[in-house]
Amino acid sequence: MRAWHGILDTLIRERRGALVGFAFMLTGDRPTAEDLVHDAIIRTFSRARRLDDVPSAEAYVRRAITTQFINGRRSRATARAKQHLLVPRDAPPADAHAGEADEVARVLRVLTPRQRACVVLRYLEDLSIDQTAERLSVTSGAVKRHVHDAMQRLRGELGGMVDDAPDGFDGRTTVIARRSGAR
Repeated sequence: MRAWHGILDTLIRERRGALVGFAFMLTGDRPTAEDLVHDAIIRTFSRARRLDDVPSAEAYVRRAITTQFINGRRSRATARAKQHLLVPRDAPPADAHAGEADEVARVLRVLTPRQRACVVLRYLEDLSIDQTAERLSVTSGAVKRHVHDAMQRLRGELGGMVDDAPDGFDGRTTVIARRSGAR
């Protein structure tokens, strides 16, 4: 058995629910989120790279999820064809996090994919502007612009429910953070 098999098994068993929840925040749709996670896991583990532990494997998978979402490259046929390799038939449901954020997902659907990725990474994943820019391979200014534009759209959707911070988001006490439970 290859060393990464244990890491893959642990990742799926322990972190799949969180990964589906993350993808759900991007897609707003459970089946699409699951397909995105499956594709990301397949892409991550089918390439020769060093994955020494579960946290680094999860980071690769999260980056693959984000990239695939932004680029619109979801191969549902591949994920469905390989699903039996990833999820044992008796696996518990993975929607522990995905079902809790329907309102946030509904509101995020009005954003463009790039705006949504910036907001999810910045405020739901609690990454800094620079970390978000690095994850998306864009400049910090582009992240700031996407977040600003996203806040303008969200204000239109939510009215007075979005805090009036100087940049639109203060990073901690926004309606999205309050509703998702993030702080």
